[in-house]
Amino acid sequence: MMALLFFILISIPALKWFQRHYAMPFEEKVKADGNSGNSAESYWKRKDISLKDIAFNAGAAFALVAVSMKVSGYFKSIFSHPLLTGTLGDQYLVLTSLTVLIIFLFPRFFERLNGSQELGTFLIYLFFVVIGIPADLRLIVTNAPLILLFVFIIAISNLAVSLAAGKLFRVRLEEILLAVNATVGGPTTAAAMAIAKGWRELVAPIMLVGTLGYLIGNYVGTFMGNWFSSFL
Repeated sequence: MMALLFFILISIPALKWFQRHYAMPFEEKVKADGNSGNSAESYWKRKDISLKDIAFNAGAAFALVAVSMKVSGYFKSIFSHPLLTGTLGDQYLVLTSLTVLIIFLFPRFFERLNGSQELGTFLIYLFFVVIGIPADLRLIVTNAPLILLFVFIIAISNLAVSLAAGKLFRVRLEEILLAVNATVGGPTTAAAMAIAKGWRELVAPIMLVGTLGYLIGNYVGTFMGNWFSSFL
């Protein structure tokens, strides 16, 4: 379902109706420059990376994970209420918050690290493969058609509301589509779409917006899930 939505998002800028009713400055710039065919190739060109960069990138990642596990374990030990332990005691929520905080406090250190995006993108692709291998489309279609329909309704409603609100507030079409992508697939898929379409100016902003969505959405979703579970 996500793949279908991504295909729709990528195809929308080419439709005449959207070209007439929405501002598309980034798409027009790509067409004017004439480099839309090799946008991803030119973005992922060879970059300088040293053994020090790899060591610091991996070391920072492992350190953040280790500290997050300790902090979440500490919160679990001092809180007894399920809502607090399910939120503050969740190591993934703590990891997200701690990562954003550390990058905010030490931006220059992380800016000097080369290859972090390449290493992170490679690992997230491995993650996509791992979670996708167990999926059996035949079982999904035969046993859970209502779930597919439910997800489809959510995805299309998300797109429709975003396009309507974007039109009302005169938001550029590229930003609307990337925002929808980020709400479904996260900052990684949104950044990949921006790179593939040649919207380089939007790669960094959508990564930040998507990460902020993780930070806020994870807490809200976990809190609401624990809250509803308390009634069952």
